[in-house]
Amino acid sequence: MTIRLADSETKVIDSHAHVFPDALAPHVIEVFLKLFPTEVFADGTVSGWLDHMDHSGVDKSVILSVPTKPSQVDSINDFLRPLIKHERFIPFASVHPNHDDPVGVIRKAAEDGFKGIKLHPLLQVFKPQEKRMFPIYDAAIEEDMVILFHAGAGMDFDDIRGSKSDFDEFYQQYDYHRAVLAHLGGRANFQDFPDFKQGWPGYIDLSFSLGMMPDDYLVALVRDYGIDRVLYGSDGPWRSESRDLEMLTALDFNDQELQKMFYCNAAQLLGL
Repeated sequence: MTIRLADSETKVIDSHAHVFPDALAPHVIEVFLKLFPTEVFADGTVSGWLDHMDHSGVDKSVILSVPTKPSQVDSINDFLRPLIKHERFIPFASVHPNHDDPVGVIRKAAEDGFKGIKLHPLLQVFKPQEKRMFPIYDAAIEEDMVILFHAGAGMDFDDIRGSKSDFDEFYQQYDYHRAVLAHLGGRANFQDFPDFKQGWPGYIDLSFSLGMMPDDYLVALVRDYGIDRVLYGSDGPWRSESRDLEMLTALDFNDQELQKMFYCNAAQLLGL
């Protein structure tokens, strides 16, 4: 599958999407919508998201899940593990900072073939620069795994754990180019965006960010950050891939820049 650009075609990797077990998906969507009223573009299931990907012309999706309690880690990873061999999905393992053995979870995830982990400072109640997180980062880095963070505000949280200053401190400790900060590195902190050109070594993704600011501001932000380190991501099912792709192609990016964000950058990061 390819997306038609002005002068070329490109494959698409959605670097930020979510699916849930069939029996659990309706409940998860119900709870999320109570916290953060928005649209939903799939039913939250594996088959539902595949249908949406097909409709949108997306080749692969990185699948992310967040355990809000340590007891959920094993069951979530058991659900995600079969997707490792799925030709359309790239699941990231789940880990919780308060798990009895988070390093062991990461070692097993790497052995199983997971390419990365997802961490959520808001839902898992930590700050990225906390020393108690260092063993988790060390293990993931030793296993050459991607570390993807939720960044900025979200849902009904007033306290931002994962602000620009928090990640400034994280990167002072970990000069890790395989870290990804979701939502343009923290979309709620728009006033911080111009400072991105100071140079974080890792990636940012576009999830739940298109249409959240003036178009020319977003284009300048992406170019200032570095087009080679920006990933397309939808945050589906809370966002529509097809609508996002239409919005992104309408912005003032050339075909080469779009190809990098749609596919090339993610493919390089994920070793595809």
